[in-house]
Amino acid sequence: MNTEAKVGAITLAGLALLVGMIIYLSGMSFSDKGYPVQAMFGQVSGLKPGNLVRYAGVEVGKVADVRVLPEAVVADIMLNPGVKVPIGSKFTIGSDGLLGEKFINIVPPRDVKGFLVPNDKVYGENPQGMDELMVSANQVLDEVKTLVKALNDIIGDEKVRAALKATALNTRDITDNLNRLTATLATLADASHGDLTSMVSNLKDMSVSLKATAGRVDTMLADVDNNGQTAQNLRETIAALRQTSSRVEKMATALEGVVTDPETSKNLKETLKNARDASAKANQMLNKVANIKTEASIEALYDPDNHKYQSNANITINTSPSDFAVIGVNDIGEDDKVNLQLGKSGPVVSQRVGIIDNKVGIGVDAKLGKELRMSLDAYDPNDVRVKLRTQYQVAPDTFLVGQTDSLNKQDEKTSYWGIRRSF
Repeated sequence: MNTEAKVGAITLAGLALLVGMIIYLSGMSFSDKGYPVQAMFGQVSGLKPGNLVRYAGVEVGKVADVRVLPEAVVADIMLNPGVKVPIGSKFTIGSDGLLGEKFINIVPPRDVKGFLVPNDKVYGENPQGMDELMVSANQVLDEVKTLVKALNDIIGDEKVRAALKATALNTRDITDNLNRLTATLATLADASHGDLTSMVSNLKDMSVSLKATAGRVDTMLADVDNNGQTAQNLRETIAALRQTSSRVEKMATALEGVVTDPETSKNLKETLKNARDASAKANQMLNKVANIKTEASIEALYDPDNHKYQSNANITINTSPSDFAVIGVNDIGEDDKVNLQLGKSGPVVSQRVGIIDNKVGIGVDAKLGKELRMSLDAYDPNDVRVKLRTQYQVAPDTFLVGQTDSLNKQDEKTSYWGIRRSF
């Protein structure tokens, strides 16, 4: 190869290399160029051909052209081959930094319901330009100035400054008082630790006494009721009496028309009358037995002054809606004081009379609400004593009890508190 041929070959190779570099740097491709999409904007803020298109931050194409139409500005986007943009994606115009190149950013939707096809038209969101930002900033500054002026007007007032100073001083005083109160409470807690321990121990002893009393009452009820056999036997006896009286009445009625002897006839009439009276009384007794309702209760009380416990048990027998009887024992295991009373109950107030703590006396019970009850007893005619009781229902069949014995005798007055359970 001569010199001219060598120079020509080198020149052609250089030209081919130059054309290749130009094609590479300009992004030209002779293969598949992807597909176009038209994005409509009301404001593009300096977007121009060649700017990048990004899908969720990843480069997926370029802006091929920017055209102005009467109704909007159209950005012709050329997406790379294989890129699928979901329908409903959001198209916005962003920039790399404050003065960087503009680009179109595509944000995919949450739910994908299909993809854009070539020459689809989408509507982008208008970017907020510097003018809008300046207007917003000026509005914010105006509001800040108004706020600062208002604060200056408030704080500049001598009365307000004096009030703020007084508030600060009061806050400091309150903090000091709280510190002293906390220290006092801590001292009281240390000093009362022994009393709290004793109270917990007393409550434990009271629960043991209450459990023992419940066992005694259960035994007493079992002896009296005999597992329901006593009441059943009573009902059967009264029913048999009624049946016998009815039979006697029928026999006397049948003989009344046959007997002619005056004396015998008189005896039959008397027998018939007695049989009818016995039958009527049997019916009355059966009705009373059917209406009998029994309620038992136990309670454990504690005297914190003398460190003394007291256990009580009572049975209330309601023979009718207004009549009742009370049978029980107070201070079980110690003095064993007997209660045996009859009473009349009313809507609010009930009266009792009989034996109260082994002495003859009377009592009054009053309902002071749905949960609160109060009782006042006066007994022992030779040395009159007054007992006051209050009880408050805290749960079904469970009551808190407060009791003061010998209320009218200052030297002998004793107060108890505890819990009562009925069943």
